[in-house]
Amino acid sequence: MRIGAATEARGKAEAGRRKTEAGGKKTHTAMKGEGMSIQGRMENGSGRRLLRRSAAALLGAALIAGCQGEDSARDQYRLEGIEKMDQGDYEGAIASFEEAIAHSDGRVGEFEVDVLKYRGEAEYKAEDYPAAAHTYDVLLQVDGEEPDYYYLRSMAYSAQGMTAEAEADAQAAAGLEQERGEVSPVMDEAMTALGGAWLGAGDEEKAQTAFDRVLTAGAATAGTYNALGLACLDGGQAELAADYFEQGLALAQSGSEEYGLLLRNRAAALEHSGDFAGALELFQQYTASYGTDEAIEREIRFLETR
Repeated sequence: MRIGAATEARGKAEAGRRKTEAGGKKTHTAMKGEGMSIQGRMENGSGRRLLRRSAAALLGAALIAGCQGEDSARDQYRLEGIEKMDQGDYEGAIASFEEAIAHSDGRVGEFEVDVLKYRGEAEYKAEDYPAAAHTYDVLLQVDGEEPDYYYLRSMAYSAQGMTAEAEADAQAAAGLEQERGEVSPVMDEAMTALGGAWLGAGDEEKAQTAFDRVLTAGAATAGTYNALGLACLDGGQAELAADYFEQGLALAQSGSEEYGLLLRNRAAALEHSGDFAGALELFQQYTASYGTDEAIEREIRFLETR
């Protein structure tokens, strides 16, 4: 995901891990492409997560205070954490990163900042958004104000529906970008997440403003439109989602995996908007070029009865 773009080529951890969206009766047919953000929902009431957030707070305080001892095990724990992330074991990765910090000397240097970046990424992917937000709190304290950190914390807030906080962080990041004359590599994903959060809150105007920021910041790609379409589909705006997927199809190479992903997602959006004939046509077009699976066959059978 784009969180990795802020550190050291973190995006490889996402290769091959596409997930279906679960946004309603039929939304499971819409799929995320490689490198797309995970728009999940936090599982409340988890004692384990509460303990982890408490541990994260203590570790953050220890980093600032500088009161722990360093040993060689810290590098091993860091590597273990990265390996676990690559395997999709985000809970295990978080535990390893916390051990790496615990074995540090307490002085905040490149190693500690690097591990905190990884930990924030793992917490976000584990859908523990409060913990991720806290980690970016710590990074803002120990590594200074960086647009990446504000945007990443904004994403964690957006995932919790905390639109005011997410908006404030996005504005802070934009101000720093303007001062420095460069755009953060995670801006597009953060603003897409913010737009999705505003849709969830019922504010279509603010959502569109966030989406427009993504589209006017630079050359939009097929992946950009796919991400925007997924955010709209999650937010209950199926017609707008279908439009974004269509624009993505115009940019994607026909016959490519990306083209197939957009084709399938547009079919799902048309179905949700009530255009059953259009959805059926696209699903059939998809199967002719990319094959079929149980989910698509189920959709086709459903649409044939409409």
